[in-house]
Amino acid sequence: MLKTNVMITALYIMSPGGLPVYYYNRVSKEDKLSDAILFTGLITAIRDFMTETQVGEPEQVSTSTREIYLKNTSCFSVVLIKELKDGIPIDIVKSLLSDLTTKIYNIIGDDESCNILDEIQASMIRDLSDLVIEEWEKEFLY
Repeated sequence: MLKTNVMITALYIMSPGGLPVYYYNRVSKEDKLSDAILFTGLITAIRDFMTETQVGEPEQVSTSTREIYLKNTSCFSVVLIKELKDGIPIDIVKSLLSDLTTKIYNIIGDDESCNILDEIQASMIRDLSDLVIEEWEKEFLY
């Protein structure tokens, strides 16, 4: 069953090189590794290009239907995707992203092993992400 009234539609955690360490589409619940690899590769290319050309590391990328928010640590990046039409202010989404990144950091840590998640860590991140995001959605959508 598809969720229809969600603020955050997808969550990606990427290694510094852009590989998807964890990904979760909250709407379709599909597990498409190939799509995750393409998406995180694109986000990494945009991030690296903007950094190398001294434009600055992107925090947000917009399309005609969605907004993509990025938060980087030295060990991983968190990417949230939300619907453009939901009208949630940018500062609210950035606050959610920061909160979620801090909580994920407590699970993954900041060492070389962060590039590999075991099933328990993946499950903890999925549960934590859903809990944090659903709390925010209750506050802003209902």
